[in-house]
This record gives sequence, C-alpha cells and structure tokens, in this order.
Amino acid sequence: MKKLAILLVLMLSISGLNAQFASYDRNDIMVTYGFFSPDQFMNVESTMLDEQFEDKRYVRDNFSSMGNIFLSYRHINRAETLFLGFSIGYSKNKSEIYYVGQFAGDLERTFYTLAFEANYRYVNKGLIQVYSGAGIGVTYGQETLSSTAFHPQESSGNLMRLAYQFNVVGVRIGKRIAGIAEFGYGYKGIVNLGLSVQLY
Repeated sequence: MKKLAILLVLMLSISGLNAQFASYDRNDIMVTYGFFSPDQFMNVESTMLDEQFEDKRYVRDNFSSMGNIFLSYRHINRAETLFLGFSIGYSKNKSEIYYVGQFAGDLERTFYTLAFEANYRYVNKGLIQVYSGAGIGVTYGQETLSSTAFHPQESSGNLMRLAYQFNVVGVRIGKRIAGIAEFGYGYKGIVNLGLSVQLY
C-alpha cells in the first residue's frame, strides 16, 4: 500500500509538470531492447516457490532471458532539456530450480512493466545529444514451475514489484530519427539500445 501511495504521488507530480509543457508540441517516441534482465540479479524467492518448498532450500540455475522490450513516450519542454513521459515493457525468462541438489522443475517468468520517467539532456550538439534520468513504476509478473518426478504438479503464481530505472548516461545520435544507447540499471536492463523518433 505504501509503494502504491508513493507511485500515485509521483504520477500526480509528473502530470502537473506535463500540463506546464502542453503549449510546446514536441514529442519523442522510442522502441528499445534491453540486455541483462533485472530478474537475474534479484533473489529468486516468491510466494509460489515458498509454498512449494517451505524450508526455502531451493536455488536457481541456468538462467536465460529474451531481453527487455520497451515502448516509451516522452514530452519535451520548450528549452529541450527536460523529457517527461512513460514506458511500457515486456520481458520473459526461463531458469531451472534445484531443491537440495535435485532438479525440481523449469521456472518460467513473464513480466509487464509500466513506469513514469524523467530525463535531463545536458549535451545538445547537432547530431549528438547526451542525457541522464530515472524512472519509477510497477512490474507485474506471472510465473510457472513445471512438473517433474520430484515436483509432480505444475504450479503457478503472480508477482508484483516496485520497478525502477537509473539511466546513468544515454546517447542519442541523429535528428528526427536517431539511434540511442542507454547505460544504467533497472527494469530496462543494463544496456538499452533502440530507435528514437521525434515528432514536431
């Protein structure tokens, strides 16, 4: 509840700032692919897994991910330094669960993320722009543990997490249509590459 209240306050704050930008009609649409899923760096524990293995003596191995796909919208202020908007994303990963050294099933997880973002551009020299920023939102996940001889019934559950992204540095190269590369940590991954289109 506390996390949702904080998110609501941030959403209202961003909406208020966006209203101040409404008279300047310049927008940025991005499609990106992120490497290194954040789930692989987090504790694998979940309510579903804890119910299956009450003593929590399970571990994850052989993690693989399809990456993080995001669609982002950003509204640009008149000075063309501040970008406010949101991102929606999708990711999926698979791993193996072992319980006391025994294979207990394949774990598949699918995540959907909605986040509000703010970025500040501090370099704007022709074709090259450099910026940094952050985002906060929520990630909803679905997980399934396959059946095995050790774990005879398939199990499933849901996850809800606070989502965040720290964009340490982002580089955009181009004019209206440009390539982008972002480096940071969070729901988009560590390295985020894609295409940006600015609408005037």
